[in-house]
Amino acid sequence: MNSTTELPVETANTRRTDHVDENFFVSRQGHVVKKAKLNRGEQAALRSLIQGPVAAMTAEQLSGLLDTGLESDVRYRNVIAGMRERVLAPEARLQDLLTYLQQEVRTKSGAEQGISVPAPTAVMVLVLEAVARQLGKDWMCDAASFIDVTIASARLQSLAQSLSEEAERDAVNPRAPFAAIILPRDEQHSLMSYLTGALYQTLGWQQQVILQESISRPEIARKIAQANVVCIGWSNMRLKPNVARLVADIRLISANETPPLIAGGVAALDFVEFLVEMGVDCICDSAISAVKVSESFYNLEKIKGFAALKDGNAERQTSRFDRQFQ
Repeated sequence: MNSTTELPVETANTRRTDHVDENFFVSRQGHVVKKAKLNRGEQAALRSLIQGPVAAMTAEQLSGLLDTGLESDVRYRNVIAGMRERVLAPEARLQDLLTYLQQEVRTKSGAEQGISVPAPTAVMVLVLEAVARQLGKDWMCDAASFIDVTIASARLQSLAQSLSEEAERDAVNPRAPFAAIILPRDEQHSLMSYLTGALYQTLGWQQQVILQESISRPEIARKIAQANVVCIGWSNMRLKPNVARLVADIRLISANETPPLIAGGVAALDFVEFLVEMGVDCICDSAISAVKVSESFYNLEKIKGFAALKDGNAERQTSRFDRQFQ
């Protein structure tokens, strides 16, 4: 029935290959044919779907920690509002902001029962990201001045770096995957790049925020060449030529094995076609989506490497990933 419960009446008789019994009927309106029961095979398939991917997707929805961030999660709404007020306060101190954030998030995380959430430090970064987005909205609707947003953004960036350093101290793993986060030349909006870097760090990755101007240095070029994923944070639309040059430089540095390229930022979302033509693999609108995509790429790389070793064809691999944009 082509996976549908509806068929035009004129085709109903031509589709029947067996005797019509009580399991099939035509409605009085004469426009649909429906099957009243599922056979055993269909029941088993439905049960498998519900217990497998449907259950997983439902659990993710219930967790509230979606790619859109924490704004829609009622558990953290007051924390986000409280943090926003504090970063805008004239005499806010970094340590006081960090203490408030730690206390509120750890209290929320400790109260969760049966719901899988990221580590508390990662949730703190997601709270900061939500505050940053709210500040952007405040600026657009004139609810906050340029000076307010600038000072608050600097405080959020300092908090992100503190959380990143805390995560690095807590779990130092030299074999962890590495994300290179690169800012195009003259890009001044670096907050979201540092927040993304902090989230990578709190979720077990190594990371470094790099300026395009520094990639000519041999030690920086080596880091980019060895990265498991490269992220480009692009917010200023006037920097399109710089982004094009940056992507070309990354490919030159990486030579035979260009890592997956992920772009994010206001300008990236406005120039999707341009980035796809340049060979960027994915464009994300949040830090958590960038990390999830990176984990998918990294897991795919491990699977491909294991399969190649098992078949004895490790030397015959010509590329790390299918470069098709999804």
